[in-house]
Amino acid sequence: MPEFSINATKFSKTLDFCNKMTGSEKTKKFLHFFYRDGLKIFASDGCIESIFNLKQNLEEFSQSYAVSIKTLKLFIEDNPDEMVLFNLIKNAILIRQNNEILSIKHLPTKKIPEQRVFESLGTFKSTEFLSGLDFSTVHMPENDDCYFFVSDGILFILTIYDKVFCLYNTQSECANLEAAIPYQSVRHLLKALLLLKTEEFRLGGSQALDRIGFQTVGNLTSICSRTLEHKESERIMKLISFYPRFEPVHRINREILKKNVTKAERISPNLPINMILEPKKLTFELRSESFYYSCVDCIDDSFKLPGGSQVIESPLRLTFYGRYLKSALSRITTKDIYVYQYENLLAFGDEEKKKLIVLTDIV
Repeated sequence: MPEFSINATKFSKTLDFCNKMTGSEKTKKFLHFFYRDGLKIFASDGCIESIFNLKQNLEEFSQSYAVSIKTLKLFIEDNPDEMVLFNLIKNAILIRQNNEILSIKHLPTKKIPEQRVFESLGTFKSTEFLSGLDFSTVHMPENDDCYFFVSDGILFILTIYDKVFCLYNTQSECANLEAAIPYQSVRHLLKALLLLKTEEFRLGGSQALDRIGFQTVGNLTSICSRTLEHKESERIMKLISFYPRFEPVHRINREILKKNVTKAERISPNLPINMILEPKKLTFELRSESFYYSCVDCIDDSFKLPGGSQVIESPLRLTFYGRYLKSALSRITTKDIYVYQYENLLAFGDEEKKKLIVLTDIV
């Protein structure tokens, strides 16, 4: 009869991770205990799968035990510094802490998570990578995809929606990878991985090319993926080919830009914003047959090309919906936002061009 104990504080962090990762669907919000070369914990939202290794000396058992994440969180929340004692019996799991006992009777499932093998693709700094992943997927419909794409040995993360695309250049080497990942599960993954507080992780690809893995000490989390169709791959390569062609044409204080975009979007969320960028001023307008709003702000005109010439010779005009740029600006935390141009395309990003949102004229 396997018995083991877990520190409540550490266990609570694991529960928080699994709670974020499993989303809102009640049927997915379970923690599974099983044995494979030691005690493991497993949780899944149907696309993401996460396995934690628990360093416990206990006898081997052949079945898997499922317990509600919510039930476990409520049971241990009043005693964060105490040990939680688990007892796995034939048709139940018994949990003790201090003077409390929780007994959950059920038939243990015999299905144990598949042991997957991942080929290492690269190592990434956690905080920076997750910040870029958050930026590139901040405003997407739930049924869309996020793309992981390696070009010239560097991993890019890209999303495309409406006439907007967001691109994050990891600037880190990665083995060849072209994969599409469901947006909704990406957001679950992001919320969970942010809780691990690790400095770096290893990115891996499954042998069947159907999963991408994120491995840290004591944890392997993977997400379902699919290989790209030929037309998808060509489209992504074309968009990434634009990236080096974008050249900086202006620099705007982030707070000024964010303030004006946010206010215009709040005044009329359904109207596109007309933006006019000149060397010394920035104008925002909202227009319809019965409505007009404008705001003009003075901006710093000291930004020059390396040769010392003024970048903008004539006003640059762009029309876009404010919600896209507003969401992106909240995730570019540098003091200044750089405006980039390639032919008729304008983009906003940081000075290093790691994070770039490209807006096309929708009128």
